[in-house]
Amino acid sequence: MLAIGLALGVVGLLVDNDDAWQVGLFIVITAVPLLITRAVRDSQRVTADQLAEADNAGYRRALEHVARGLLDQHTAPPKGGRPCHVEQVAGNVITLRPHHTDRPERKAQ
Repeated sequence: MLAIGLALGVVGLLVDNDDAWQVGLFIVITAVPLLITRAVRDSQRVTADQLAEADNAGYRRALEHVARGLLDQHTAPPKGGRPCHVEQVAGNVITLRPHHTDRPERKAQ
């Protein structure tokens, strides 16, 4: 339907026929929302086999990352002792809710 509208519009423009290109334009404008609706519907219909394949692909990717050492994080402190409870941030990071641990706590009198 879209190809017919495009062809009719182009032919109408080439032979200088206003009615033909306007009908072609109408067909194209009518066909585009239908194509979008069909694409969305097809993308939302997922079979059980496709879900299983996606799950297996994610599992294989996670195993590959673990095997390559991409997911290994240093959970223990580097010099021993207790782990830090505050996340270490870079010097150029501005936190949205800064920690006010360096200021003394204000109390009501």
